[in-house]
Amino acid sequence: MRAPTTGAQPSEGREVVNVPLFGRQVPVARIGGLSIVVDPSWFIIFIFVAWGLSAGYFPQVVPGRPTAVYWVAGVLASLSLFLSVTLHELGHSLVARARGMEVRRIVLFLFGGVSQLEEEPGNPRTEFVMAIVGPLISFALAAAFWLIHGLLPAAEAPSLLGSFLIYLSVVNFALGVFNLLPGFPLDGGRVLRSLLWSRWKDLVRATRVASQVGAGFGLGLMILGGINILSGNPMGGFWYALIGFFLRNAAQTSFRQLTVRSLLEGITVGELMTRDPITVDPSISLETFVDDFILRHHHRAFPVTEGGRLVGLADMDAVKRVPREGWKGMTVREVMTPLTELRTVTADQPAAEAIKTIGPGVGRVLVAAGGRLEGILSRRDLMDLITLKSDLRGPGR
Repeated sequence: MRAPTTGAQPSEGREVVNVPLFGRQVPVARIGGLSIVVDPSWFIIFIFVAWGLSAGYFPQVVPGRPTAVYWVAGVLASLSLFLSVTLHELGHSLVARARGMEVRRIVLFLFGGVSQLEEEPGNPRTEFVMAIVGPLISFALAAAFWLIHGLLPAAEAPSLLGSFLIYLSVVNFALGVFNLLPGFPLDGGRVLRSLLWSRWKDLVRATRVASQVGAGFGLGLMILGGINILSGNPMGGFWYALIGFFLRNAAQTSFRQLTVRSLLEGITVGELMTRDPITVDPSISLETFVDDFILRHHHRAFPVTEGGRLVGLADMDAVKRVPREGWKGMTVREVMTPLTELRTVTADQPAAEAIKTIGPGVGRVLVAAGGRLEGILSRRDLMDLITLKSDLRGPGR
């Protein structure tokens, strides 16, 4: 993750679970098999950065130009900034793929960019190389923009192009420096984790310490934001506080995700799922479905089978969309979610992978093979096991 301001784009991290950050993501490019997508929140910060440069930075540094010229420069500088962020993330992603790891995509969002990985690095060395390459790319870009600026003809007054290049040099340098701070999930925090992991041979312990440092940095930024707000700098204080909150939350979430995966290691879906679940025939009326299934068994959703084959899932939300007076005349088939639109898992699939399917708003997932229902895996099944294994492990482990 990267948390941008008008002048700099700090922070970087990688999400293992592929979920939208703020909304529906829009693909914008494909580089070397990697999808570059834009989260809706990106447009907010893109406009904010372009406005800050067009109305503030460029008119102050290079006065006397038409407003339209400033806006063109501001928009181009904002695009170049996020191109730099993309190159930073691309470095992480290409190293990860070279080390045999799967990378889903690079997402540009409110706080900059994030490379979505399917798994954690397999060893400390891979973690170190993946983490350090991002800041190195940012420093290389900063040096390149600075050198290009140095090649411009000398002039008595600053030029718009020169100011453009200086801005990109400074912001890339700031991006590299901020990411080297030793707070997980910043690049520097991942470098710290790789060093602790190499020394202790314990990824969970190393992640816990690095995450605590990252959460501390986040708290510090939140306090700094509060001080700025009270000192008469509400805009700067707001961004410090927002970045700090996001960093603290990301650090804590990253550690929880890793802890969950470690607790579920070696456990398959088949070991946790409920076998022979109650099923519904698609031909029954919604009234019968409500009275004989939802109210009697106290479940919100039921798999729908026909002739022994899984055909869909019927839930209470679908029923609620139909007026009560229409329940007698409509069947489950008319409101169910068909199998083609459902995400299912298999019994031999690792539970740590299945938990990605049971995301926010999804309480359970169907276990199926060859079109036949084998069971149901619920979030409660997973949470009960995680709680038990966590209690057995003991505090601080």
